[in-house]
Amino acid sequence: MHLPRFPHSKSEWKAALSTNSLGEKSSQWINKDLAPTPKAERTWSWISLSSYWWGNAFNASQWSNGASLISVGLNWWQALISCMLISKANLISSSVALALGRPGAKYHIGYPVLARSVFGMYGQLFFVWVRAVVAIIWFGVQSYFGSQLLGVLLRCIFGNSWWHMVNHLPESAGISSRDLLAFFLFWMIEMPFLTVHPSKIKFLFAAESIVCPLACVGVFAWCVHYGGGIRVETLASTTPVSAGGLGWAMMNGINSCLGVTSALLVNQPDLTRYTRRPKDAGWRQASSIFASKTLIFFFGIGATAATQGKFGQAYWNQWDLLNAILDRFWGPGARAGCFFASFGFTLSILGVNIGCNAIPFGADVTGLQPKMFTIVRGQLFCGLVSLAIVPWKLLTNGSSFLTFLGSYNIFISPICGIVIIDYFFIKRGNIHTPSLFTPARGTLYYYAKGWNLKALGCWVAAALFGIPGLVGAYHPSAVAKAATHMYQMGWVLCFTVAAAFYFGINVLLPAQVVPDGCESDAKQFESFADTEGYLEGDALVEFRGLEIHNGQEPVSGSASFSVEEKV
Repeated sequence: MHLPRFPHSKSEWKAALSTNSLGEKSSQWINKDLAPTPKAERTWSWISLSSYWWGNAFNASQWSNGASLISVGLNWWQALISCMLISKANLISSSVALALGRPGAKYHIGYPVLARSVFGMYGQLFFVWVRAVVAIIWFGVQSYFGSQLLGVLLRCIFGNSWWHMVNHLPESAGISSRDLLAFFLFWMIEMPFLTVHPSKIKFLFAAESIVCPLACVGVFAWCVHYGGGIRVETLASTTPVSAGGLGWAMMNGINSCLGVTSALLVNQPDLTRYTRRPKDAGWRQASSIFASKTLIFFFGIGATAATQGKFGQAYWNQWDLLNAILDRFWGPGARAGCFFASFGFTLSILGVNIGCNAIPFGADVTGLQPKMFTIVRGQLFCGLVSLAIVPWKLLTNGSSFLTFLGSYNIFISPICGIVIIDYFFIKRGNIHTPSLFTPARGTLYYYAKGWNLKALGCWVAAALFGIPGLVGAYHPSAVAKAATHMYQMGWVLCFTVAAAFYFGINVLLPAQVVPDGCESDAKQFESFADTEGYLEGDALVEFRGLEIHNGQEPVSGSASFSVEEKV
């Protein structure tokens, strides 16, 4: 066996630290992970994407969100209806996921590069940063979820020696020594997976898409059997609502459910760029979104409804439910069952954190600092920075959990709306690939000094609709009731406002779609996609020692990361 050798010379260190696989110097705008994905790395099929959605749907966030809707005034069937409204007929989640995934599947570019075509060469830096912040927060939150489930698994193995571990932390810390240890253990488990490139991580999603649904079905079936069925009368909010209040409570439920999904929706190009064919990101993954999300919401609400009557309270997250089972039925059978359930749930959290948070964050910091980061380095950086998050402070009860989920919808959903309108209605699916890497004055995506002021203005206008309600969510007496209602429909409202404003302003001030001097007709939908964004006689985007031109197979070329004129 050959042990790895550390670099010794200055040139070896430069080669090891370079974000170009051949050790050449990367530029401010492109490196090997920002360039369009080469055919060798397009390894994802529709099965891979469907596995991603199935595995990520059956996780603690989705389960908890469905059950915790009870805390805002809905009984179990009202909460289920509000959740089903999201995914039914692919009206919101499925259609948005398909729309945002299509540019990645057609042009094989991730969100940071796609954002250049929408927000401008410099403007995209801000919108990439916005998503990176969300990814860091969610990575910490999901790590806490995973640590709680890992704690259940360790309790099943070690019994009271784990469960009754002496606490050395003050109450103000918001966490016990045992839970903090579990958090760091789960974090250490995550770190090796962060070293895997997205093109090779699909096998993790395949495994979780099998194990995690089985775990959820098993726990749900036990709860229904133990509780004697799903009893409607056992699961009612302590503050039930009716009439107009019922409608707003259901809208708040819809908004919070979309909050769970938002991160997955905006991340779509970072995954679909690795698909073998564009149709792999089509209707089959949409059906997976519909089926998996409907089922997990039903499982979460149903399990809570079935057990509340006998347990005496509603356990709105998976680890509290499993611990309640262990408290009442401690023995070999309960320990074995909860061990396998917590293993499946923990695996789901691992997959969610990789696919929904680490990969997008890795892509984002690569877009922000191409000379320093690749996606894998960004993923590792995400793991390190997440230690500064204090997620247990955010998740003390069901209502605060919903508040947290809804708080960033007003910033993320307008981005989704603007990107969809820009791609499908303004540019008609036509993106000029060389212009994505050319930040020169007068080029297609340079706009006004690198900023698309129309997109920026629409994003600000849409976010302003939700900010008063965001203030009211934490300080109810500070704003009027109307602002609270606007916040309760924040995702839908901000998405719609941004999309409508952006479409309207581009009707009044049409955008340039074709580079200067080109005679290509861009009125046909996705005509540029036939050649992966290249026009006849176009510049070549060179990367990783390969040249990609007109969608053809790679040929030998320069290793520099640049756009060179074709001779």
